[in-house]
Amino acid sequence: MIFLLLLISAGVYIYAVIRQQQIENPFVPTPTPTRSAPSYAAEAEELYLQGKLAETIALYEQAIALDADDVLFYIPLARLLALEGRTVEAVRLAQQAVEMAPENARVWAVLGMAYDWNGDVPEAIDACKRAIELDPTYAEGYAYLAEAYADAVRWTQATEAAATALQLDEYSVDVHRNYGYVLEKQGNYWGAVEEYRRALEIHPNLAYIHIAAGRNYQVLGDFDAATSSFQRATEIDPDNVEAYYRLGRAYYDIGEYERAEPYLKQAIEADPEFGPAFGYLAFTYWSRRNYEDAIGNLESAIDLACISARKQAEAFYITVEDVSGETPGPSPGAVMRGDFVSTSGDSRDMLRATLSPKDEDDEAWAGARGTVTFNARTGRYTVVLGGLPRPGYGQVYVGWFEGVNALSGDPLSTVPLSVQADGSL
Repeated sequence: MIFLLLLISAGVYIYAVIRQQQIENPFVPTPTPTRSAPSYAAEAEELYLQGKLAETIALYEQAIALDADDVLFYIPLARLLALEGRTVEAVRLAQQAVEMAPENARVWAVLGMAYDWNGDVPEAIDACKRAIELDPTYAEGYAYLAEAYADAVRWTQATEAAATALQLDEYSVDVHRNYGYVLEKQGNYWGAVEEYRRALEIHPNLAYIHIAAGRNYQVLGDFDAATSSFQRATEIDPDNVEAYYRLGRAYYDIGEYERAEPYLKQAIEADPEFGPAFGYLAFTYWSRRNYEDAIGNLESAIDLACISARKQAEAFYITVEDVSGETPGPSPGAVMRGDFVSTSGDSRDMLRATLSPKDEDDEAWAGARGTVTFNARTGRYTVVLGGLPRPGYGQVYVGWFEGVNALSGDPLSTVPLSVQADGSL
C-alpha cells in the first residue's frame, strides 16, 4: 500500500514537471539554423544582378568566412573588389585563389584582371596568358588579356584577343565591356559605345559601364546621352564618386557652372579624398568670381593630388652625386635600394623600405644597411643608414623616391645625406 502511494506521488510529480516545461517552453526562442556559405553566394549573385556591388562583396566575404576552402567564392569577389577600386585587396585575394587552385584557368584570369586594374600591366599579361594556356576556350581570359594589352599600347594583340573573346562567348558582359575599352583606347568612340551598349543589354545595372558609355558620348559631343548615362550610374550606385564627378564635369564643360556645383559637391561627399572634384568645384567658383571658396577648394585639390602622387612611391634608392649638383636628376648606378611596402594596410598612407647594397659582393658595402619610412600624407620621411663607406671628395649621398616625380620631371629626392665617420646617418 505504501509502495503504491509512493508510485502515485512520483507519477504526479513527473507529470507536474513535464506540464511546467510545456508551459514555459513556448517562451524560449527556437534555435535558428546557421546560414550556409552557398546561401550567401546565391544572395550575392542576386544583388550583383541589381548592381549593388558593395553589398555583393560583403556577402561573398561572409561566404568565404564560412568556407575558406571554396575557391569559387574567391573568383567573383576578386573581380568585384577590382571594380570597386579596391585593387590591392583584389590582387591579394586572387593570389590566394591561385595558390589554392593553380590549375584553374578562372583564378589566373581574375588575377590578371586584378593586376591590370592595379596598374601592374606586365604581370596582368602573364597571368592572363597562363589562364589561356590552362583553358584556351575561356572567353574572359582573352577579354582580360585584351584590356591589359590595350593598357600596354599593344593594339594588334589587344584587338586579336578581344575578337577571340567575342567568338568564344558573345553573351559575356566582360567580353563586350573589354572590347569597348580596347576600341575606346584606340579612339574608336562610336565602336566603343556600341560595345558598351551590348554589355548593358546583358547586364543593365553595372554603373561603371554606364560611366564608360557616358564618357564616350561626351567625346562624341552627345551631351544628353552622356549626362543620361552618368545619371543612370548614380541611380544604380548612389555612392559612386566618379558618376557624380563626370556629371559635374559635363555641366562645367558647357559653362553651366551652377548646375555643375551640386554634382561636384556630391562627389566630394561620396569620397572626401577625391581631389579632381575639389579642383573642378574650385573652377566653378572661380568662373562665378567667388574667389574665396575657389582658393580653399583649389588648395584641397592640390593637397590631395600631392598625397595621391606620393602614394605611388614604389621604391627608394641612393646614388652618389657631386656636391656641385650641375647635372639634374639622379646619376646612373644606385648604391642602395629597397622597395616600399605599406605599413598602413591598403591605404598606403605610411610606407617603409628596407635598403640593401646593389653590389653585395663589394667588401666596402658588406655592412651597409638602411631603412626609410615615408608618410605619404605629409611628405615627411625618415632615413636611417649604417655601415656605408664615406663618399669621395666633393661627393654626397642623395636618396630618390622612385615613382614620385618633382615638377622638373625628375624623381623626388632627399637633401644630401650626411653620413658620419662610422657610415651611419
